Amino acid sequence: MVNWSVLHAKRQRNVFSFSLRIISFIYGLAIELRLIAYKVGFLSIKSLPAYVVSIGNITTGGTGKTPFVAMLAQWAGKNGFSAAILSRGYKGKRSHNFLVVSDGKKVLASVDDAGDEPFLLAKKLSSIPVLISKKRYRIGYLALRKFSPDLLLLDDGYQHLSLSRDLNILLLDAKRQFGNGSLLPLGPLREPVEQIKRADLIIITKCTVEHSGDDLVDFLQKDFPKKPIFRSGHFPDQVLFPLVGESYPPGILSGKSVVAFAGLANPDDFLEMLKSLGAHVIHFKAFSDHHPFSKNDIVELASWKRRSDIDFLLTTEKDWVRIDGKIGVDLDIAILTIKIGFLSGPLAIPEQADERRCTDTFFDIIRQGIIRSNRTLSH
Repeated sequence: MVNWSVLHAKRQRNVFSFSLRIISFIYGLAIELRLIAYKVGFLSIKSLPAYVVSIGNITTGGTGKTPFVAMLAQWAGKNGFSAAILSRGYKGKRSHNFLVVSDGKKVLASVDDAGDEPFLLAKKLSSIPVLISKKRYRIGYLALRKFSPDLLLLDDGYQHLSLSRDLNILLLDAKRQFGNGSLLPLGPLREPVEQIKRADLIIITKCTVEHSGDDLVDFLQKDFPKKPIFRSGHFPDQVLFPLVGESYPPGILSGKSVVAFAGLANPDDFLEMLKSLGAHVIHFKAFSDHHPFSKNDIVELASWKRRSDIDFLLTTEKDWVRIDGKIGVDLDIAILTIKIGFLSGPLAIPEQADERRCTDTFFDIIRQGIIRSNRTLSH
């Protein structure tokens, strides 16, 4: 006997899959036409009189752009270079125009206006100007006029072809890599894998023992043999209790019972890190990336705390900026912060023998680029 409900559901899935393939094909054509338009000069590419470094990816979210931008900005400040961050301000109400989120002295915008990632960068990097607009040339020019930075960091800039960059850094996730290899919306690719060729250097992010990135290195060395390749990992940094102003090393989580939540592109990464630190995760709630926390969400979070025998709620830096001010001061909540670290291993630069040398080699590329750029401008 034919099960008509199963047959109908299968047909619906086939129609949906076919529709995604059609949209993905059209999206791919649009990407190719856009790339051609820039190549032949139909669409113009503008330049700024500063050293511009772009950090981006070719997949949707989750490769670690925000902490990587923060690391570069912090390095610049510690090494005598002034920097400014140019972001598109995804999900920010003011990204259609332009907005100075931070002037390098204080935060001037709200998280709703700026978007969570630029706001987080502004809070985390107190001496670095952060500006947002979909037109990065415009805010880059504004940043140069107001702050005179040596280095402009183009956050999520790989597809922002209208602004020329001196160094194009591509981030690739060691675990998820290229997903199913299909373009949006059928897969995670924002553009074809072959566009890796535009990168000046490649960083494989979120490397772990289980996902070392070795297979990705092999692929890249075969198909893009002249690209310098680095590997990096995300490591726990601190456990912050923002409502009481206390901080502890991440080892404090060992043996603690927590209810955790995260609104990230890949929330499972956060959960895996908590477990690796020995935390007992009683309940985990995954929200959508950039989730705008509502009053009902806060009520639900509070109810988890009341009905569970836990030590505290635990979330990420990115999520905290979207709930700060909305949560009761009597609610125990902590933030796990992360840091980026370069790793040794099979790299395209064979003389790199250890982590310290990898780190020094990478930052020396940035340093020499800034110095050359300043010399060019001075003449």
